[in-house]
Order: sequence, then structure tokens, then C-alpha cells
Amino acid sequence: MEDQYDFKPILVSTKLYNYLDEYSESDDHTPKCKEILSKFTGYGDIYKFCMALRSNLYFFNSWINVSISEKNQCHYLNSWINNRLINLNFSSEHEKQKEISDLISEYIKEFKIDKKCTHIQFSLINKDDYAKMKTLYDYALDSAKILHYAKKFGCTQENKNYIDNIHSIYTQVKRDCNEIDTKPYCVTWKYIKDNYTDKEMSELACKTIYNDPSEIKLGTDQADIDIPESSSEGRNPFGKDAEGGASPTTSSSTVVATLLPLLGLILILFILYRFTPLKSLVRHYLIKKRIIRSSTHDDDESQNDLFENTYAYMNKNIDRIRHQIGFQPL
Repeated sequence: MEDQYDFKPILVSTKLYNYLDEYSESDDHTPKCKEILSKFTGYGDIYKFCMALRSNLYFFNSWINVSISEKNQCHYLNSWINNRLINLNFSSEHEKQKEISDLISEYIKEFKIDKKCTHIQFSLINKDDYAKMKTLYDYALDSAKILHYAKKFGCTQENKNYIDNIHSIYTQVKRDCNEIDTKPYCVTWKYIKDNYTDKEMSELACKTIYNDPSEIKLGTDQADIDIPESSSEGRNPFGKDAEGGASPTTSSSTVVATLLPLLGLILILFILYRFTPLKSLVRHYLIKKRIIRSSTHDDDESQNDLFENTYAYMNKNIDRIRHQIGFQPL
């Protein structure tokens, strides 16, 4: 039975890493990635990693559906690079560690990312240190969503273990970085301590444990399990800077809200003109003002033109509305 109250599948950090894994074949990147594939035989997925990396570097600052600032894109890019290389069995102790690091540095300079990410150094770190660093990064992105689900619905034992691990890493890193700040994860720790308090960390806990979703008894305030994406990112230090214009959805809604009453008004006026005495009154008024001077035949042609223009205008605006509605991202 699918557990709709399990927060793990919907974590922001998971979505981010999956997003960074995506890429499209590109003639601009293929030669470089074939080169790296030839240098690291036996690592079949190194080509996919290369294509995804170069795609992320190329589209840096344009990562869609990723609400983190440029500064923190640098941190997450470095985290993603380490994560994927570790999954490929590369690490700081690997015999070809320097060779792969040099290639990555070459790509970063090629796309001038080193000029934007001056506050961090892209490098491979050992697996244990990386696990701590990633846990802190994920905590920063996911804490609001985890807290929301844990408070309202409780946790499975697996979810409780996940949260307990965050607390354990948090405590260990806090101790390590207060004593000596040369560890790679101490850069991440600085962001955490500047934006979160020990009290907030203590609130991240499971009050109840359930074995099956059917055990959860929802109150009237728990009917809706959704939490807005903006809330899930909330005030975390990796949230996008508060700037920029209205969203495309808001803009399109404004256009539709403006055009629909206008089209309704045009339709009402047309019906009144066509099927009520208003037609005669308008003609009489225009004649009095000496605007219409043509014969009855010319007058009828003018009316036909008016109706045709009205239909054309209506069709044009209806097409615009269809375009706005039909192509909006969900």
C-alpha cells in the first residue's frame, strides 16, 4: 500500500538531484564526453555524468524549477558532482582522482563558472565527509517539509531513522567545526548555524510512529496533506533571493481575467444591436451626427463590415485565450 504520508519521495533535495541528472544529447558536448569516456574505460556511466555536468554548467543560472540562489547553486553543483562521482566509485582516494578533477576544473573554467563561484572550490572529497556535507545541505532544503509531515501525520520507523541521522550528523559537525574548521563540511555548517538555531533543530522530531498509513487518524485540520512548494523552501538559506517579476501563471491569469469580460461585453452588444431596436437607435443617432451619409445599400455594407470585424476581433481574442490556457506549465 502506498504511503501518502511518507515525506521521503517528495523531498526538495531529491527533486533537485534528479533534475541535475537530466540532460539532452548535444553536439556541443558530445566530443568532450566521448573523450572522457575513452580515458576512463570501464566506467560506462561516465559519459552520462559528463553530458549532465556540461549541461548544468551551460545552463547555470537558468536551472528551471530550482528555487535556490546563484551562490547556493555553486554549493549544490559541487555536492552533486561529488555524489555522482562517488556513485561511479570515484573518490578522493581513487588512483585517477587527479585526472578526473582536472577535467572537471577544465569544464568549469570553460563555462566561466569559476568566476561566479569564487566562494567555494570544486573538489572531490572522501566519502564519509561528503555524507555529512550532503546531510546538512539536504536538511537546509527539506526541514520545513519534513517538519510539516512529521507533526501532522507522524513517521514510519524508517522516517524516524532518517530524522535521527540528521540530528546525529548535526551534533557531530557542530562539535567538529567548533574545534577546527578545515573540514569540507564546515563551509556548509556555517550556512546552517547562520540560519537555524538549536531550538529549530530540536523541533525536527517524530512525535508518533505508525506501521501502516491506515493507523493515521486525521483531524479536521489534517485533511489536506499538501504543503506549498514556497513553504517547503520557506526561509531556508538556500532559498532564491526575493526578487524577480510575476510568475507566468499569474501573468496569464491576468490576461484571461481581462479578456473574458471584454469578449462578453462585445457579444452582448452584438446581440443587442442585431436583435433589438438598438440597431435603429444607433443608426438614427449616427445619421443625426452626419456620420453616416451613404445610401441604404452602403449602410448595409458598412454594417456587414462591422459584424465581420466584430467576429474577427472575437476570434482573435479567443485564440489568444486558448494559447494562454493551453500552454501554461502546471
